[in-house]
Amino acid sequence: MLWGKEVLEVNPACQVALHHVGPGKHKVLLADRFFKHPDHASELALNLYYHEAQALVGGYPGSRAVITLDTGPLITTMSKMWGEPLVPFHSDYHPVIFSAILNRDYELTPWQRQPHIDQGVTAMIYLNPDELCSGGTGLFRHRPTGLDRLPIAVNSEIVDLARRHGVNPSILKREDGYAEFMNTVIFNPHYAGKENEYINDGNEFWELLFLIKMHPNRLVIFDGRMPHSQHIQPDKFRDYYRINQILYFKGHD
Repeated sequence: MLWGKEVLEVNPACQVALHHVGPGKHKVLLADRFFKHPDHASELALNLYYHEAQALVGGYPGSRAVITLDTGPLITTMSKMWGEPLVPFHSDYHPVIFSAILNRDYELTPWQRQPHIDQGVTAMIYLNPDELCSGGTGLFRHRPTGLDRLPIAVNSEIVDLARRHGVNPSILKREDGYAEFMNTVIFNPHYAGKENEYINDGNEFWELLFLIKMHPNRLVIFDGRMPHSQHIQPDKFRDYYRINQILYFKGHD
């Protein structure tokens, strides 16, 4: 089946709201009634082939489908809403990514039971119909360090945190040192939720700062370096998929 540019056409009358979240007042943009033809995007998503995503994106607890469409006009519109240019993370091609989660018969790892980060700015469009929407996406603050956003690269704050948490700052000079620091100090498995459930409303290590509620045809743009996680209750999305479209953009400090 061929899909035209109307699949990603933006509704010129969509309703945009801007929030500033956490101690760092990080920008979070919501745009409701975003696609002009949301049924086209949903139909496309439901007709794709999905594959397990863990090997591609670390601990993502679901499946993904990737196709190529002309995203130029879509990204231009998103950039205007965001207030600055959004540069695709992959410079050679601009994939259209759809994600699907079925919340059953799945043993969540410690990394899936706590927030995670992306490499830059993240944009998502929720594609479920209203009667199949629930929860959303939680944005968190790491209680032990107070961080509500992780820098892209090592800086003086990270060096200081390493010292205060008993980590030799010299490891940060290694190629994999920053990742080791994050897995030890920030995303320590001990900080994950104890049951086989998503972190949802937080725990003693993770404070829920803001819940982006899932609504049909809602665009969300936020700094992916803010710790975030799916907000999915145990009894939801068991007989139907939670479907999003996702775009990743380069970030900066």
